[in-house]
Amino acid sequence: LFVALSMWAAPYKVGQSVMPLDLNDQFGKRYTLKAMPKTLIMAFEKGTGATVNEYLTVQEKGYLAKNKAAFVADISQMPKFITESFALPKMRKYTHTVLLIQDEEQGLNFPAQEDKITVMKFRGNFLTKVEFISTPAELKKAIEQ
Repeated sequence: LFVALSMWAAPYKVGQSVMPLDLNDQFGKRYTLKAMPKTLIMAFEKGTGATVNEYLTVQEKGYLAKNKAAFVADISQMPKFITESFALPKMRKYTHTVLLIQDEEQGLNFPAQEDKITVMKFRGNFLTKVEFISTPAELKKAIEQ
């Protein structure tokens, strides 16, 4: 059973089809990504999330949509009190959409490296590339290519 569960929770790999995602944004609005965007940016830690949010905050309105990209923050490890009292009110000040993973099991489906932003590229729902980046310059290049 443990082997079956660990295989089920293995992160997506290049060449694999990614199932549609149902996530709420920072305002509680439900989004269903039936088709994956060209670029999915993911943050699994406070520091990497801050890097992405700082970068996106200074971009023009509609920047993510224009580049066929979406930003997902995994906040499943955050205590509920912290999420509701501090994190969500701060996120609500952003003009860009932050999709939220609040279920730890769902977060395990995505590749991650410590202190890195995960950038996943898709063609349709098929994962074509995964890279781990850390700087705003790398983020800009990953989104705009």
